Amino acid sequence: MSEFPTEPEGLSAEWLTEMLHGANMLGADSAVTGHTVTLIGEGVGLLGLVVRIGLTYDGAGGPESVVIKFAHPLAANRAIANNTRMYEREVTFFNTIADSVDVPKPACYFAAVIAETGQNIVVLEDLFGYQPADQISGVDVVQARLVIDAFVPLHAAFWNNTAQPMLDTAMRVDTNYVPAFMPSLLGTWERCLELFDYCIPADVLAEIPRYVASFRELHRAMGEHAQTLVHGDVRLDNVMIGSGEQHPVVLIDWQAVMVSNGLHDLAYLLSQSLTVECRRAHETELIEHYLARMVEHGVTDLTIEQCWSGYETGVLFLFSYPLIIAGAFDPANERGKRLAEEILRRSAQTVSDRGLMRLLPDQTSLLGG
Repeated sequence: MSEFPTEPEGLSAEWLTEMLHGANMLGADSAVTGHTVTLIGEGVGLLGLVVRIGLTYDGAGGPESVVIKFAHPLAANRAIANNTRMYEREVTFFNTIADSVDVPKPACYFAAVIAETGQNIVVLEDLFGYQPADQISGVDVVQARLVIDAFVPLHAAFWNNTAQPMLDTAMRVDTNYVPAFMPSLLGTWERCLELFDYCIPADVLAEIPRYVASFRELHRAMGEHAQTLVHGDVRLDNVMIGSGEQHPVVLIDWQAVMVSNGLHDLAYLLSQSLTVECRRAHETELIEHYLARMVEHGVTDLTIEQCWSGYETGVLFLFSYPLIIAGAFDPANERGKRLAEEILRRSAQTVSDRGLMRLLPDQTSLLGG
């Protein structure tokens, strides 16, 4: 299919039929005769538009519905995603990587992107019977283990083996990622402190200017740990909880997939998706669980000391995410405010509990060059 719709209004019965035939999800003698469009969540987020498409057929039917992700309708918002190649990364994952890793994820029926404009489309399985996890409430230790079990096969498949042709275009969290990432942090951290300084322990708050100035070095430090392919955005809004014979959890939203410090996903999960009390009580146990699962999947060159070192570097690096999210907070969105508060409080408290500002260099000139 050389052309594809770039917005819900462009969908047609003919295109949906051709797409489902190509994905072997519809018999050759059947066709889509009609469709409905329902916005998922608030519809338009910061970087994209997600809709559920209900389908009717002439003949033996295919799926009752599919979920379709489009690029954001506003060019300015698309530019944010294109700066870090987020649309391209998800399309590449589903078209070239997904089939090679045994990670619970939605089936993808079609994915394409126009690099010049950033317009894209990703057509996914509608996950009936799954419910989204709640980032604000957080997960308990049992659910945390299940999420870890979901991303371990991805990590193990590429552990210290990222020089593969399928990863030639992958985003890599090292010094090469700095130019794309730094503007987001530099443009938001001061507003974050103006709005949400009460969420940050005093010892961490005092060090944030030095943290921002040191961020290029922190990128480099992420690249010095054992590398693998990571989901990159293991927050609970991207975790679907199932039951019965289903996978207990499914990871969605693969726009942030990247090569990074192997403990990236675990650091993200524990420091921002567990309550402070749960993380303090189970942090050691969950890191040991991750190591045990990696060993079960054939990884032999990972020690508990390396896990802790990668984890601490990852937590400190990922502290930038809530700084950016809180600094870009929309005051009209009450859930957005609560989310910003929770992830900032949890992440900052993890940094404080583990004394992670000690990992920053004493002197830096990273705001230049």
